[in-house]
Amino acid sequence: MVLHMKKRLMAAKIETTIGTAIAVANADANENFFDPMIQQNITVEEQQGQGGFGRLVGVPGARTGTATFRTNLYYDGTNIPFWAANLLPACGWVNSGGVFTPRSEAPGSNVKTITIAGYFDGQIKTLAGCMGTFQIVLPAGGLAYIDWTFTGKWIAPTSGSLLTPTYPTTKPFRYATATTTYDSVALCLQQVTIDAGNNVIMRECAADATGFGSALVTDRYPKITANPEAVALGTRNPWQQFLNSDEENFTVEIPTPGGGILAITAPKAQLLNVQKSDRNGLIVDDLEFGCNKNGATHDQELAISFTPDA
Repeated sequence: MVLHMKKRLMAAKIETTIGTAIAVANADANENFFDPMIQQNITVEEQQGQGGFGRLVGVPGARTGTATFRTNLYYDGTNIPFWAANLLPACGWVNSGGVFTPRSEAPGSNVKTITIAGYFDGQIKTLAGCMGTFQIVLPAGGLAYIDWTFTGKWIAPTSGSLLTPTYPTTKPFRYATATTTYDSVALCLQQVTIDAGNNVIMRECAADATGFGSALVTDRYPKITANPEAVALGTRNPWQQFLNSDEENFTVEIPTPGGGILAITAPKAQLLNVQKSDRNGLIVDDLEFGCNKNGATHDQELAISFTPDA
């Protein structure tokens, strides 16, 4: 019997024990995971035979895998959405009063690892001990979305039926009627991309059958790319900001259809590159920002804030 690619879904759940797969249920798939895919990253270790060119039986080595998928950005003005509550902690981001910021720490009471299970028309592929990184993409007038990449321990696939989630009913929002500023100057943009910039490794551990204990974020350097229309240098001079190594506040605020505001803020964004380009006859500034440490305050390079509907 053939299997249909469109008959697939994904589930993600925060682990009770770091690196130990946790059973997932219907509620752990209550999200629209677009284009979900789980692939193994296992190298078969080659053995050269004696007396000729032939090989001896190869042995699959340490077992890791990668999960990739996309989610919409949405917020109902009251409840922290699934994508933030369940996925951001496994990217090293922690919630404090509706404001998510990254942490420089290993998984434990704040940062988490997750189990990710992909259901592919009867086949279940699972990764345990996952941590990851993400890119938020905001195209002008279009749907805002997040591309996620998680790395974890590869668990041998099993058979099973699709889960029956309760999918979100809150409408995803567009990057429109948004306020986007740098150094308090409004930007008229075609697209903004915010990259979490996590460096994710696998912790080697021979005590586990996979050869690993769990994934771990060991570093990060968030970056923002944006392409605003160029304006007079007296209004905004990116060259001067670039040459002066200025650090200024970069903010995106988007009102959501469900009520409330989602904001993304980098308090010390520094221009790393400034280029010019042409967009339909308009001069455009192609800008890349690095999100620096916020003065003496750690773990404040970037923030995602949920402001409830008044």
